[in-house]
Amino acid sequence: MADKFLNVKLSDGTVTPMKISNVSTIAFAADSGTGATLQTNCVVTYADGGSVTIKSQARGGADAVFIPSTAGQKSEFVRALWQLCIEGVATPWNLPVIGGVDGWDYTVEPASSQASSYLKPSELTDQASTAKLVGKMAAALQGTGSATVNDISPMLSIA
Repeated sequence: MADKFLNVKLSDGTVTPMKISNVSTIAFAADSGTGATLQTNCVVTYADGGSVTIKSQARGGADAVFIPSTAGQKSEFVRALWQLCIEGVATPWNLPVIGGVDGWDYTVEPASSQASSYLKPSELTDQASTAKLVGKMAAALQGTGSATVNDISPMLSIA
């Protein structure tokens, strides 16, 4: 089987392909630094024993960078990576690169399946009706800055 890849957009604007075929585990290793220097390390291990580490940017001060630092945020990041691995490996063609030209946009699908229903535009008239649609859409992964939670910042490196 040919290798399959995920394009990941990094903080410097480059898009780096990461192998997603034959993944055996995805888990966060010990964080490095504390406070403004905190960085997280997500390790992807392959069936052949190889691995890559996805390192976040340093959190910094003034809520400039948002990284997956809480247990829930890390869990969602891992779940999103597994979704992309499954999607990529399920493709029938050789050497696909998912994540598009601009790379993975750091989103995750809903945690549970949603009931299927068609909503006409005329039915999307209030908060309750639009919530049905929002519940089926991918959402941006969240990260913690120095004091608040916001959409996750691009990762620093893959090595």
